[in-house]
Amino acid sequence: MTFAVGYLTDRESSIWDLRRKMLSQAEIGRRLSITRQAVNKSLGIIDSKMEQAFQEAAEANKLEIRRINLVEGIMEAHSPAYRIPVVVSLSRVNGLRIWHLYEGRCGECGLERSCRRILLAEAEERGIRLTSDAKRIPPTLLALRVFSKYMGEDISVGG
Repeated sequence: MTFAVGYLTDRESSIWDLRRKMLSQAEIGRRLSITRQAVNKSLGIIDSKMEQAFQEAAEANKLEIRRINLVEGIMEAHSPAYRIPVVVSLSRVNGLRIWHLYEGRCGECGLERSCRRILLAEAEERGIRLTSDAKRIPPTLLALRVFSKYMGEDISVGG
């Protein structure tokens, strides 16, 4: 089950997308032809569902949660087993994804192309512009580039 179909309804996804664009509840209501009160109630439900998704991802992957940004759909975490930072992202285009931030051996992995495609779609959905050089760096470093905007100052790529 992915985040896109398993957690939020289409209406909730639309409301969340507009909130990510930093629109007020009143403006979201106007755009969707619903009341501000309906938007407010929906945001409470959205936040609850997203927090549950992050909690489940952390539990299933044995991660320690550091910070959750429900507006952007980003959870900063730490993997005690691997001693590295982890980002869990929720997006419409990719669903729930877990990114271990370390200097991996992407060139040796058969998933390098897939990871790059997913990260580039994530950047596009989030309005993050990447140079053509950045689009070619290894996916483990590309993930750091894409998510650095949402992460605390103390996050760096693990060894």
